Parts: sequence; structure tokens; C-alpha cells
Amino acid sequence: MSERFGVPDHSRQHAPDHAQQNPTPQGSWGQPASGEDWAPAPAPSYGGGGGGGVSFGSGAGPRRKSLKVAIVLAMLLGPLGLFYVSFLNGVAALFLVVPTARQATFVAAYALGGRIELLPLAIFFMWCITVPWAVIGVRWRNRKLG
Repeated sequence: MSERFGVPDHSRQHAPDHAQQNPTPQGSWGQPASGEDWAPAPAPSYGGGGGGGVSFGSGAGPRRKSLKVAIVLAMLLGPLGLFYVSFLNGVAALFLVVPTARQATFVAAYALGGRIELLPLAIFFMWCITVPWAVIGVRWRNRKLG
């Protein structure tokens, strides 16, 4: 069949009956060919030890989360601070904490006769939800990691 759209038709070709040959001369496993001066390349040096960065493919797995950092982020950022614990905790907090704290703020303001500022009360209720959530989430995650 002809080639459509400039793409060759490989469906009618057959696989070769033999394996592809090695392009290097026989017996030249890393040896210099015909008197060339050959030396192995030096290994790259990347500086001192450590290992505080992200390592890909090392099999280290997920790291444990710090309880202090989780509490500070939950206090400063509210539901956004729960993204430190895990992505799903952060998403769930955005959809659950904000409406719950808002409703609790209106109920408390109504119970106090409406004589209180709403913003500090809303922040207080967010702290009452997000800080324990961060503590429980980090402890659960770290326990699960072993």
C-alpha cells in the first residue's frame, strides 16, 4: 500500500532473521583502538556529603513531618497550612474548615448578642479546627510511615 501522509507503512516489512551486529571491533571492550591513548573519564565531584535535598530513585520514600512546623503553619495559614500534612488534608480543609468556622462564628456572635467582632472570632474557630487537625494528621502520617 502507498504511504499516506508521508508516513512509511512498516506493517508489511518482516523482522530480520539475525540479531544486529556489534559495531565495535571484536575484543575491544573499552580498549583503545589502534594505539589511541585512552583513559577513563574522571567521576564528577559534587561537593560535600549531606543529603538534605530531594533524592530521586534512592528508595528513601516519604519523609516524616515535623509536628512543630505543622502547628505553626496551621496557626498562621489556617486551612492552607494543612497542605503541609498532605495534599488531601489541605483540600479537605479548604472545603470543610472555612464553612464550619463561618457557621460557628455566626452562632457564637448571635449567642453573645452581636456585640463582638466577627474576624477575631472566625480566626479563633479556625485555629480550634486546624491546629488539632494538623496534630492528628502529622501523628497519623508519621505512625503510618513507621
